[in-house]
Amino acid sequence: MPKATVLIQGASSGIGLEFVRQLLKRQAPTHVIATCQTTNDDRLSNLQKEYLKSSIHRLDVLELDVRHQDQFDSFGLQVEQCLNDLKRERGLDMLINCAHIWHPSNRVETSLNDVLSIDLNDVYQVNVVGPLLVTKILLNVLKRGRSSFGSPSSNAPYSSLIVNISAELASINNNNVGGWYAYRLSKCALNMATKNLALEFGRQPTDDNSICGLKKDDKPLLFVAMSPGIVNTQMIHEYKKLFPKDAHFLTKTESVQRMLSAIDKLSLKDNGKFLDFNGKPIPY
Repeated sequence: MPKATVLIQGASSGIGLEFVRQLLKRQAPTHVIATCQTTNDDRLSNLQKEYLKSSIHRLDVLELDVRHQDQFDSFGLQVEQCLNDLKRERGLDMLINCAHIWHPSNRVETSLNDVLSIDLNDVYQVNVVGPLLVTKILLNVLKRGRSSFGSPSSNAPYSSLIVNISAELASINNNNVGGWYAYRLSKCALNMATKNLALEFGRQPTDDNSICGLKKDDKPLLFVAMSPGIVNTQMIHEYKKLFPKDAHFLTKTESVQRMLSAIDKLSLKDNGKFLDFNGKPIPY
């Protein structure tokens, strides 16, 4: 039986697909639940076929388009079924929210003249509303996690780890070039959602005015926002002028390797932080 279960939201391509590949290759057998807009995705289907040869059930692929609210209830039930197939009452040990869009047109705004309301709404729906509602629908199974990722300590345990893939472009402090309106704004909002979730579910109430979503015997949940760095894609190259001249470009493989290494070192003291791919804090 796999030692841990991870759900990758947005796993059909890019960083999400690379997370699936690298987690499946880990020495300790890991069960991965991968979401994509259509379960006919060839890349995930091929991975499923490859791991069907294993005696241990390793990969489930579920359909989820976070722009379609009517899919969320059935999605939650499907995740429960995947976990029950392994062992009754098993929980989810890590959630990685990867799904994102730069812009509906696959181009980004380089000036205010390019900004449209419909584009802002579309990007916000995928990059902010999606991760937040996925977390909400999976909250009960996350509370049943077993601290299988990160570095929990006996005096600071937690049940599950939730990683929201953000971007250094979300840093207000580090924004020296402008542009990327919809994407920057959405990732700033995702960082705020991450901080809010860490405060609500990352600690027991400190006073009567504290907002707390934990019951007395619940372990906290560990939330971080993490930047994958500047991942070398064709689209990024088109906008190189918007990055510092000394910017370091990573491959998807390098980015995910570094993020997983950083995730392995996380503890409850990191709750609510905005981190780079090496686990170093990025100023909000």
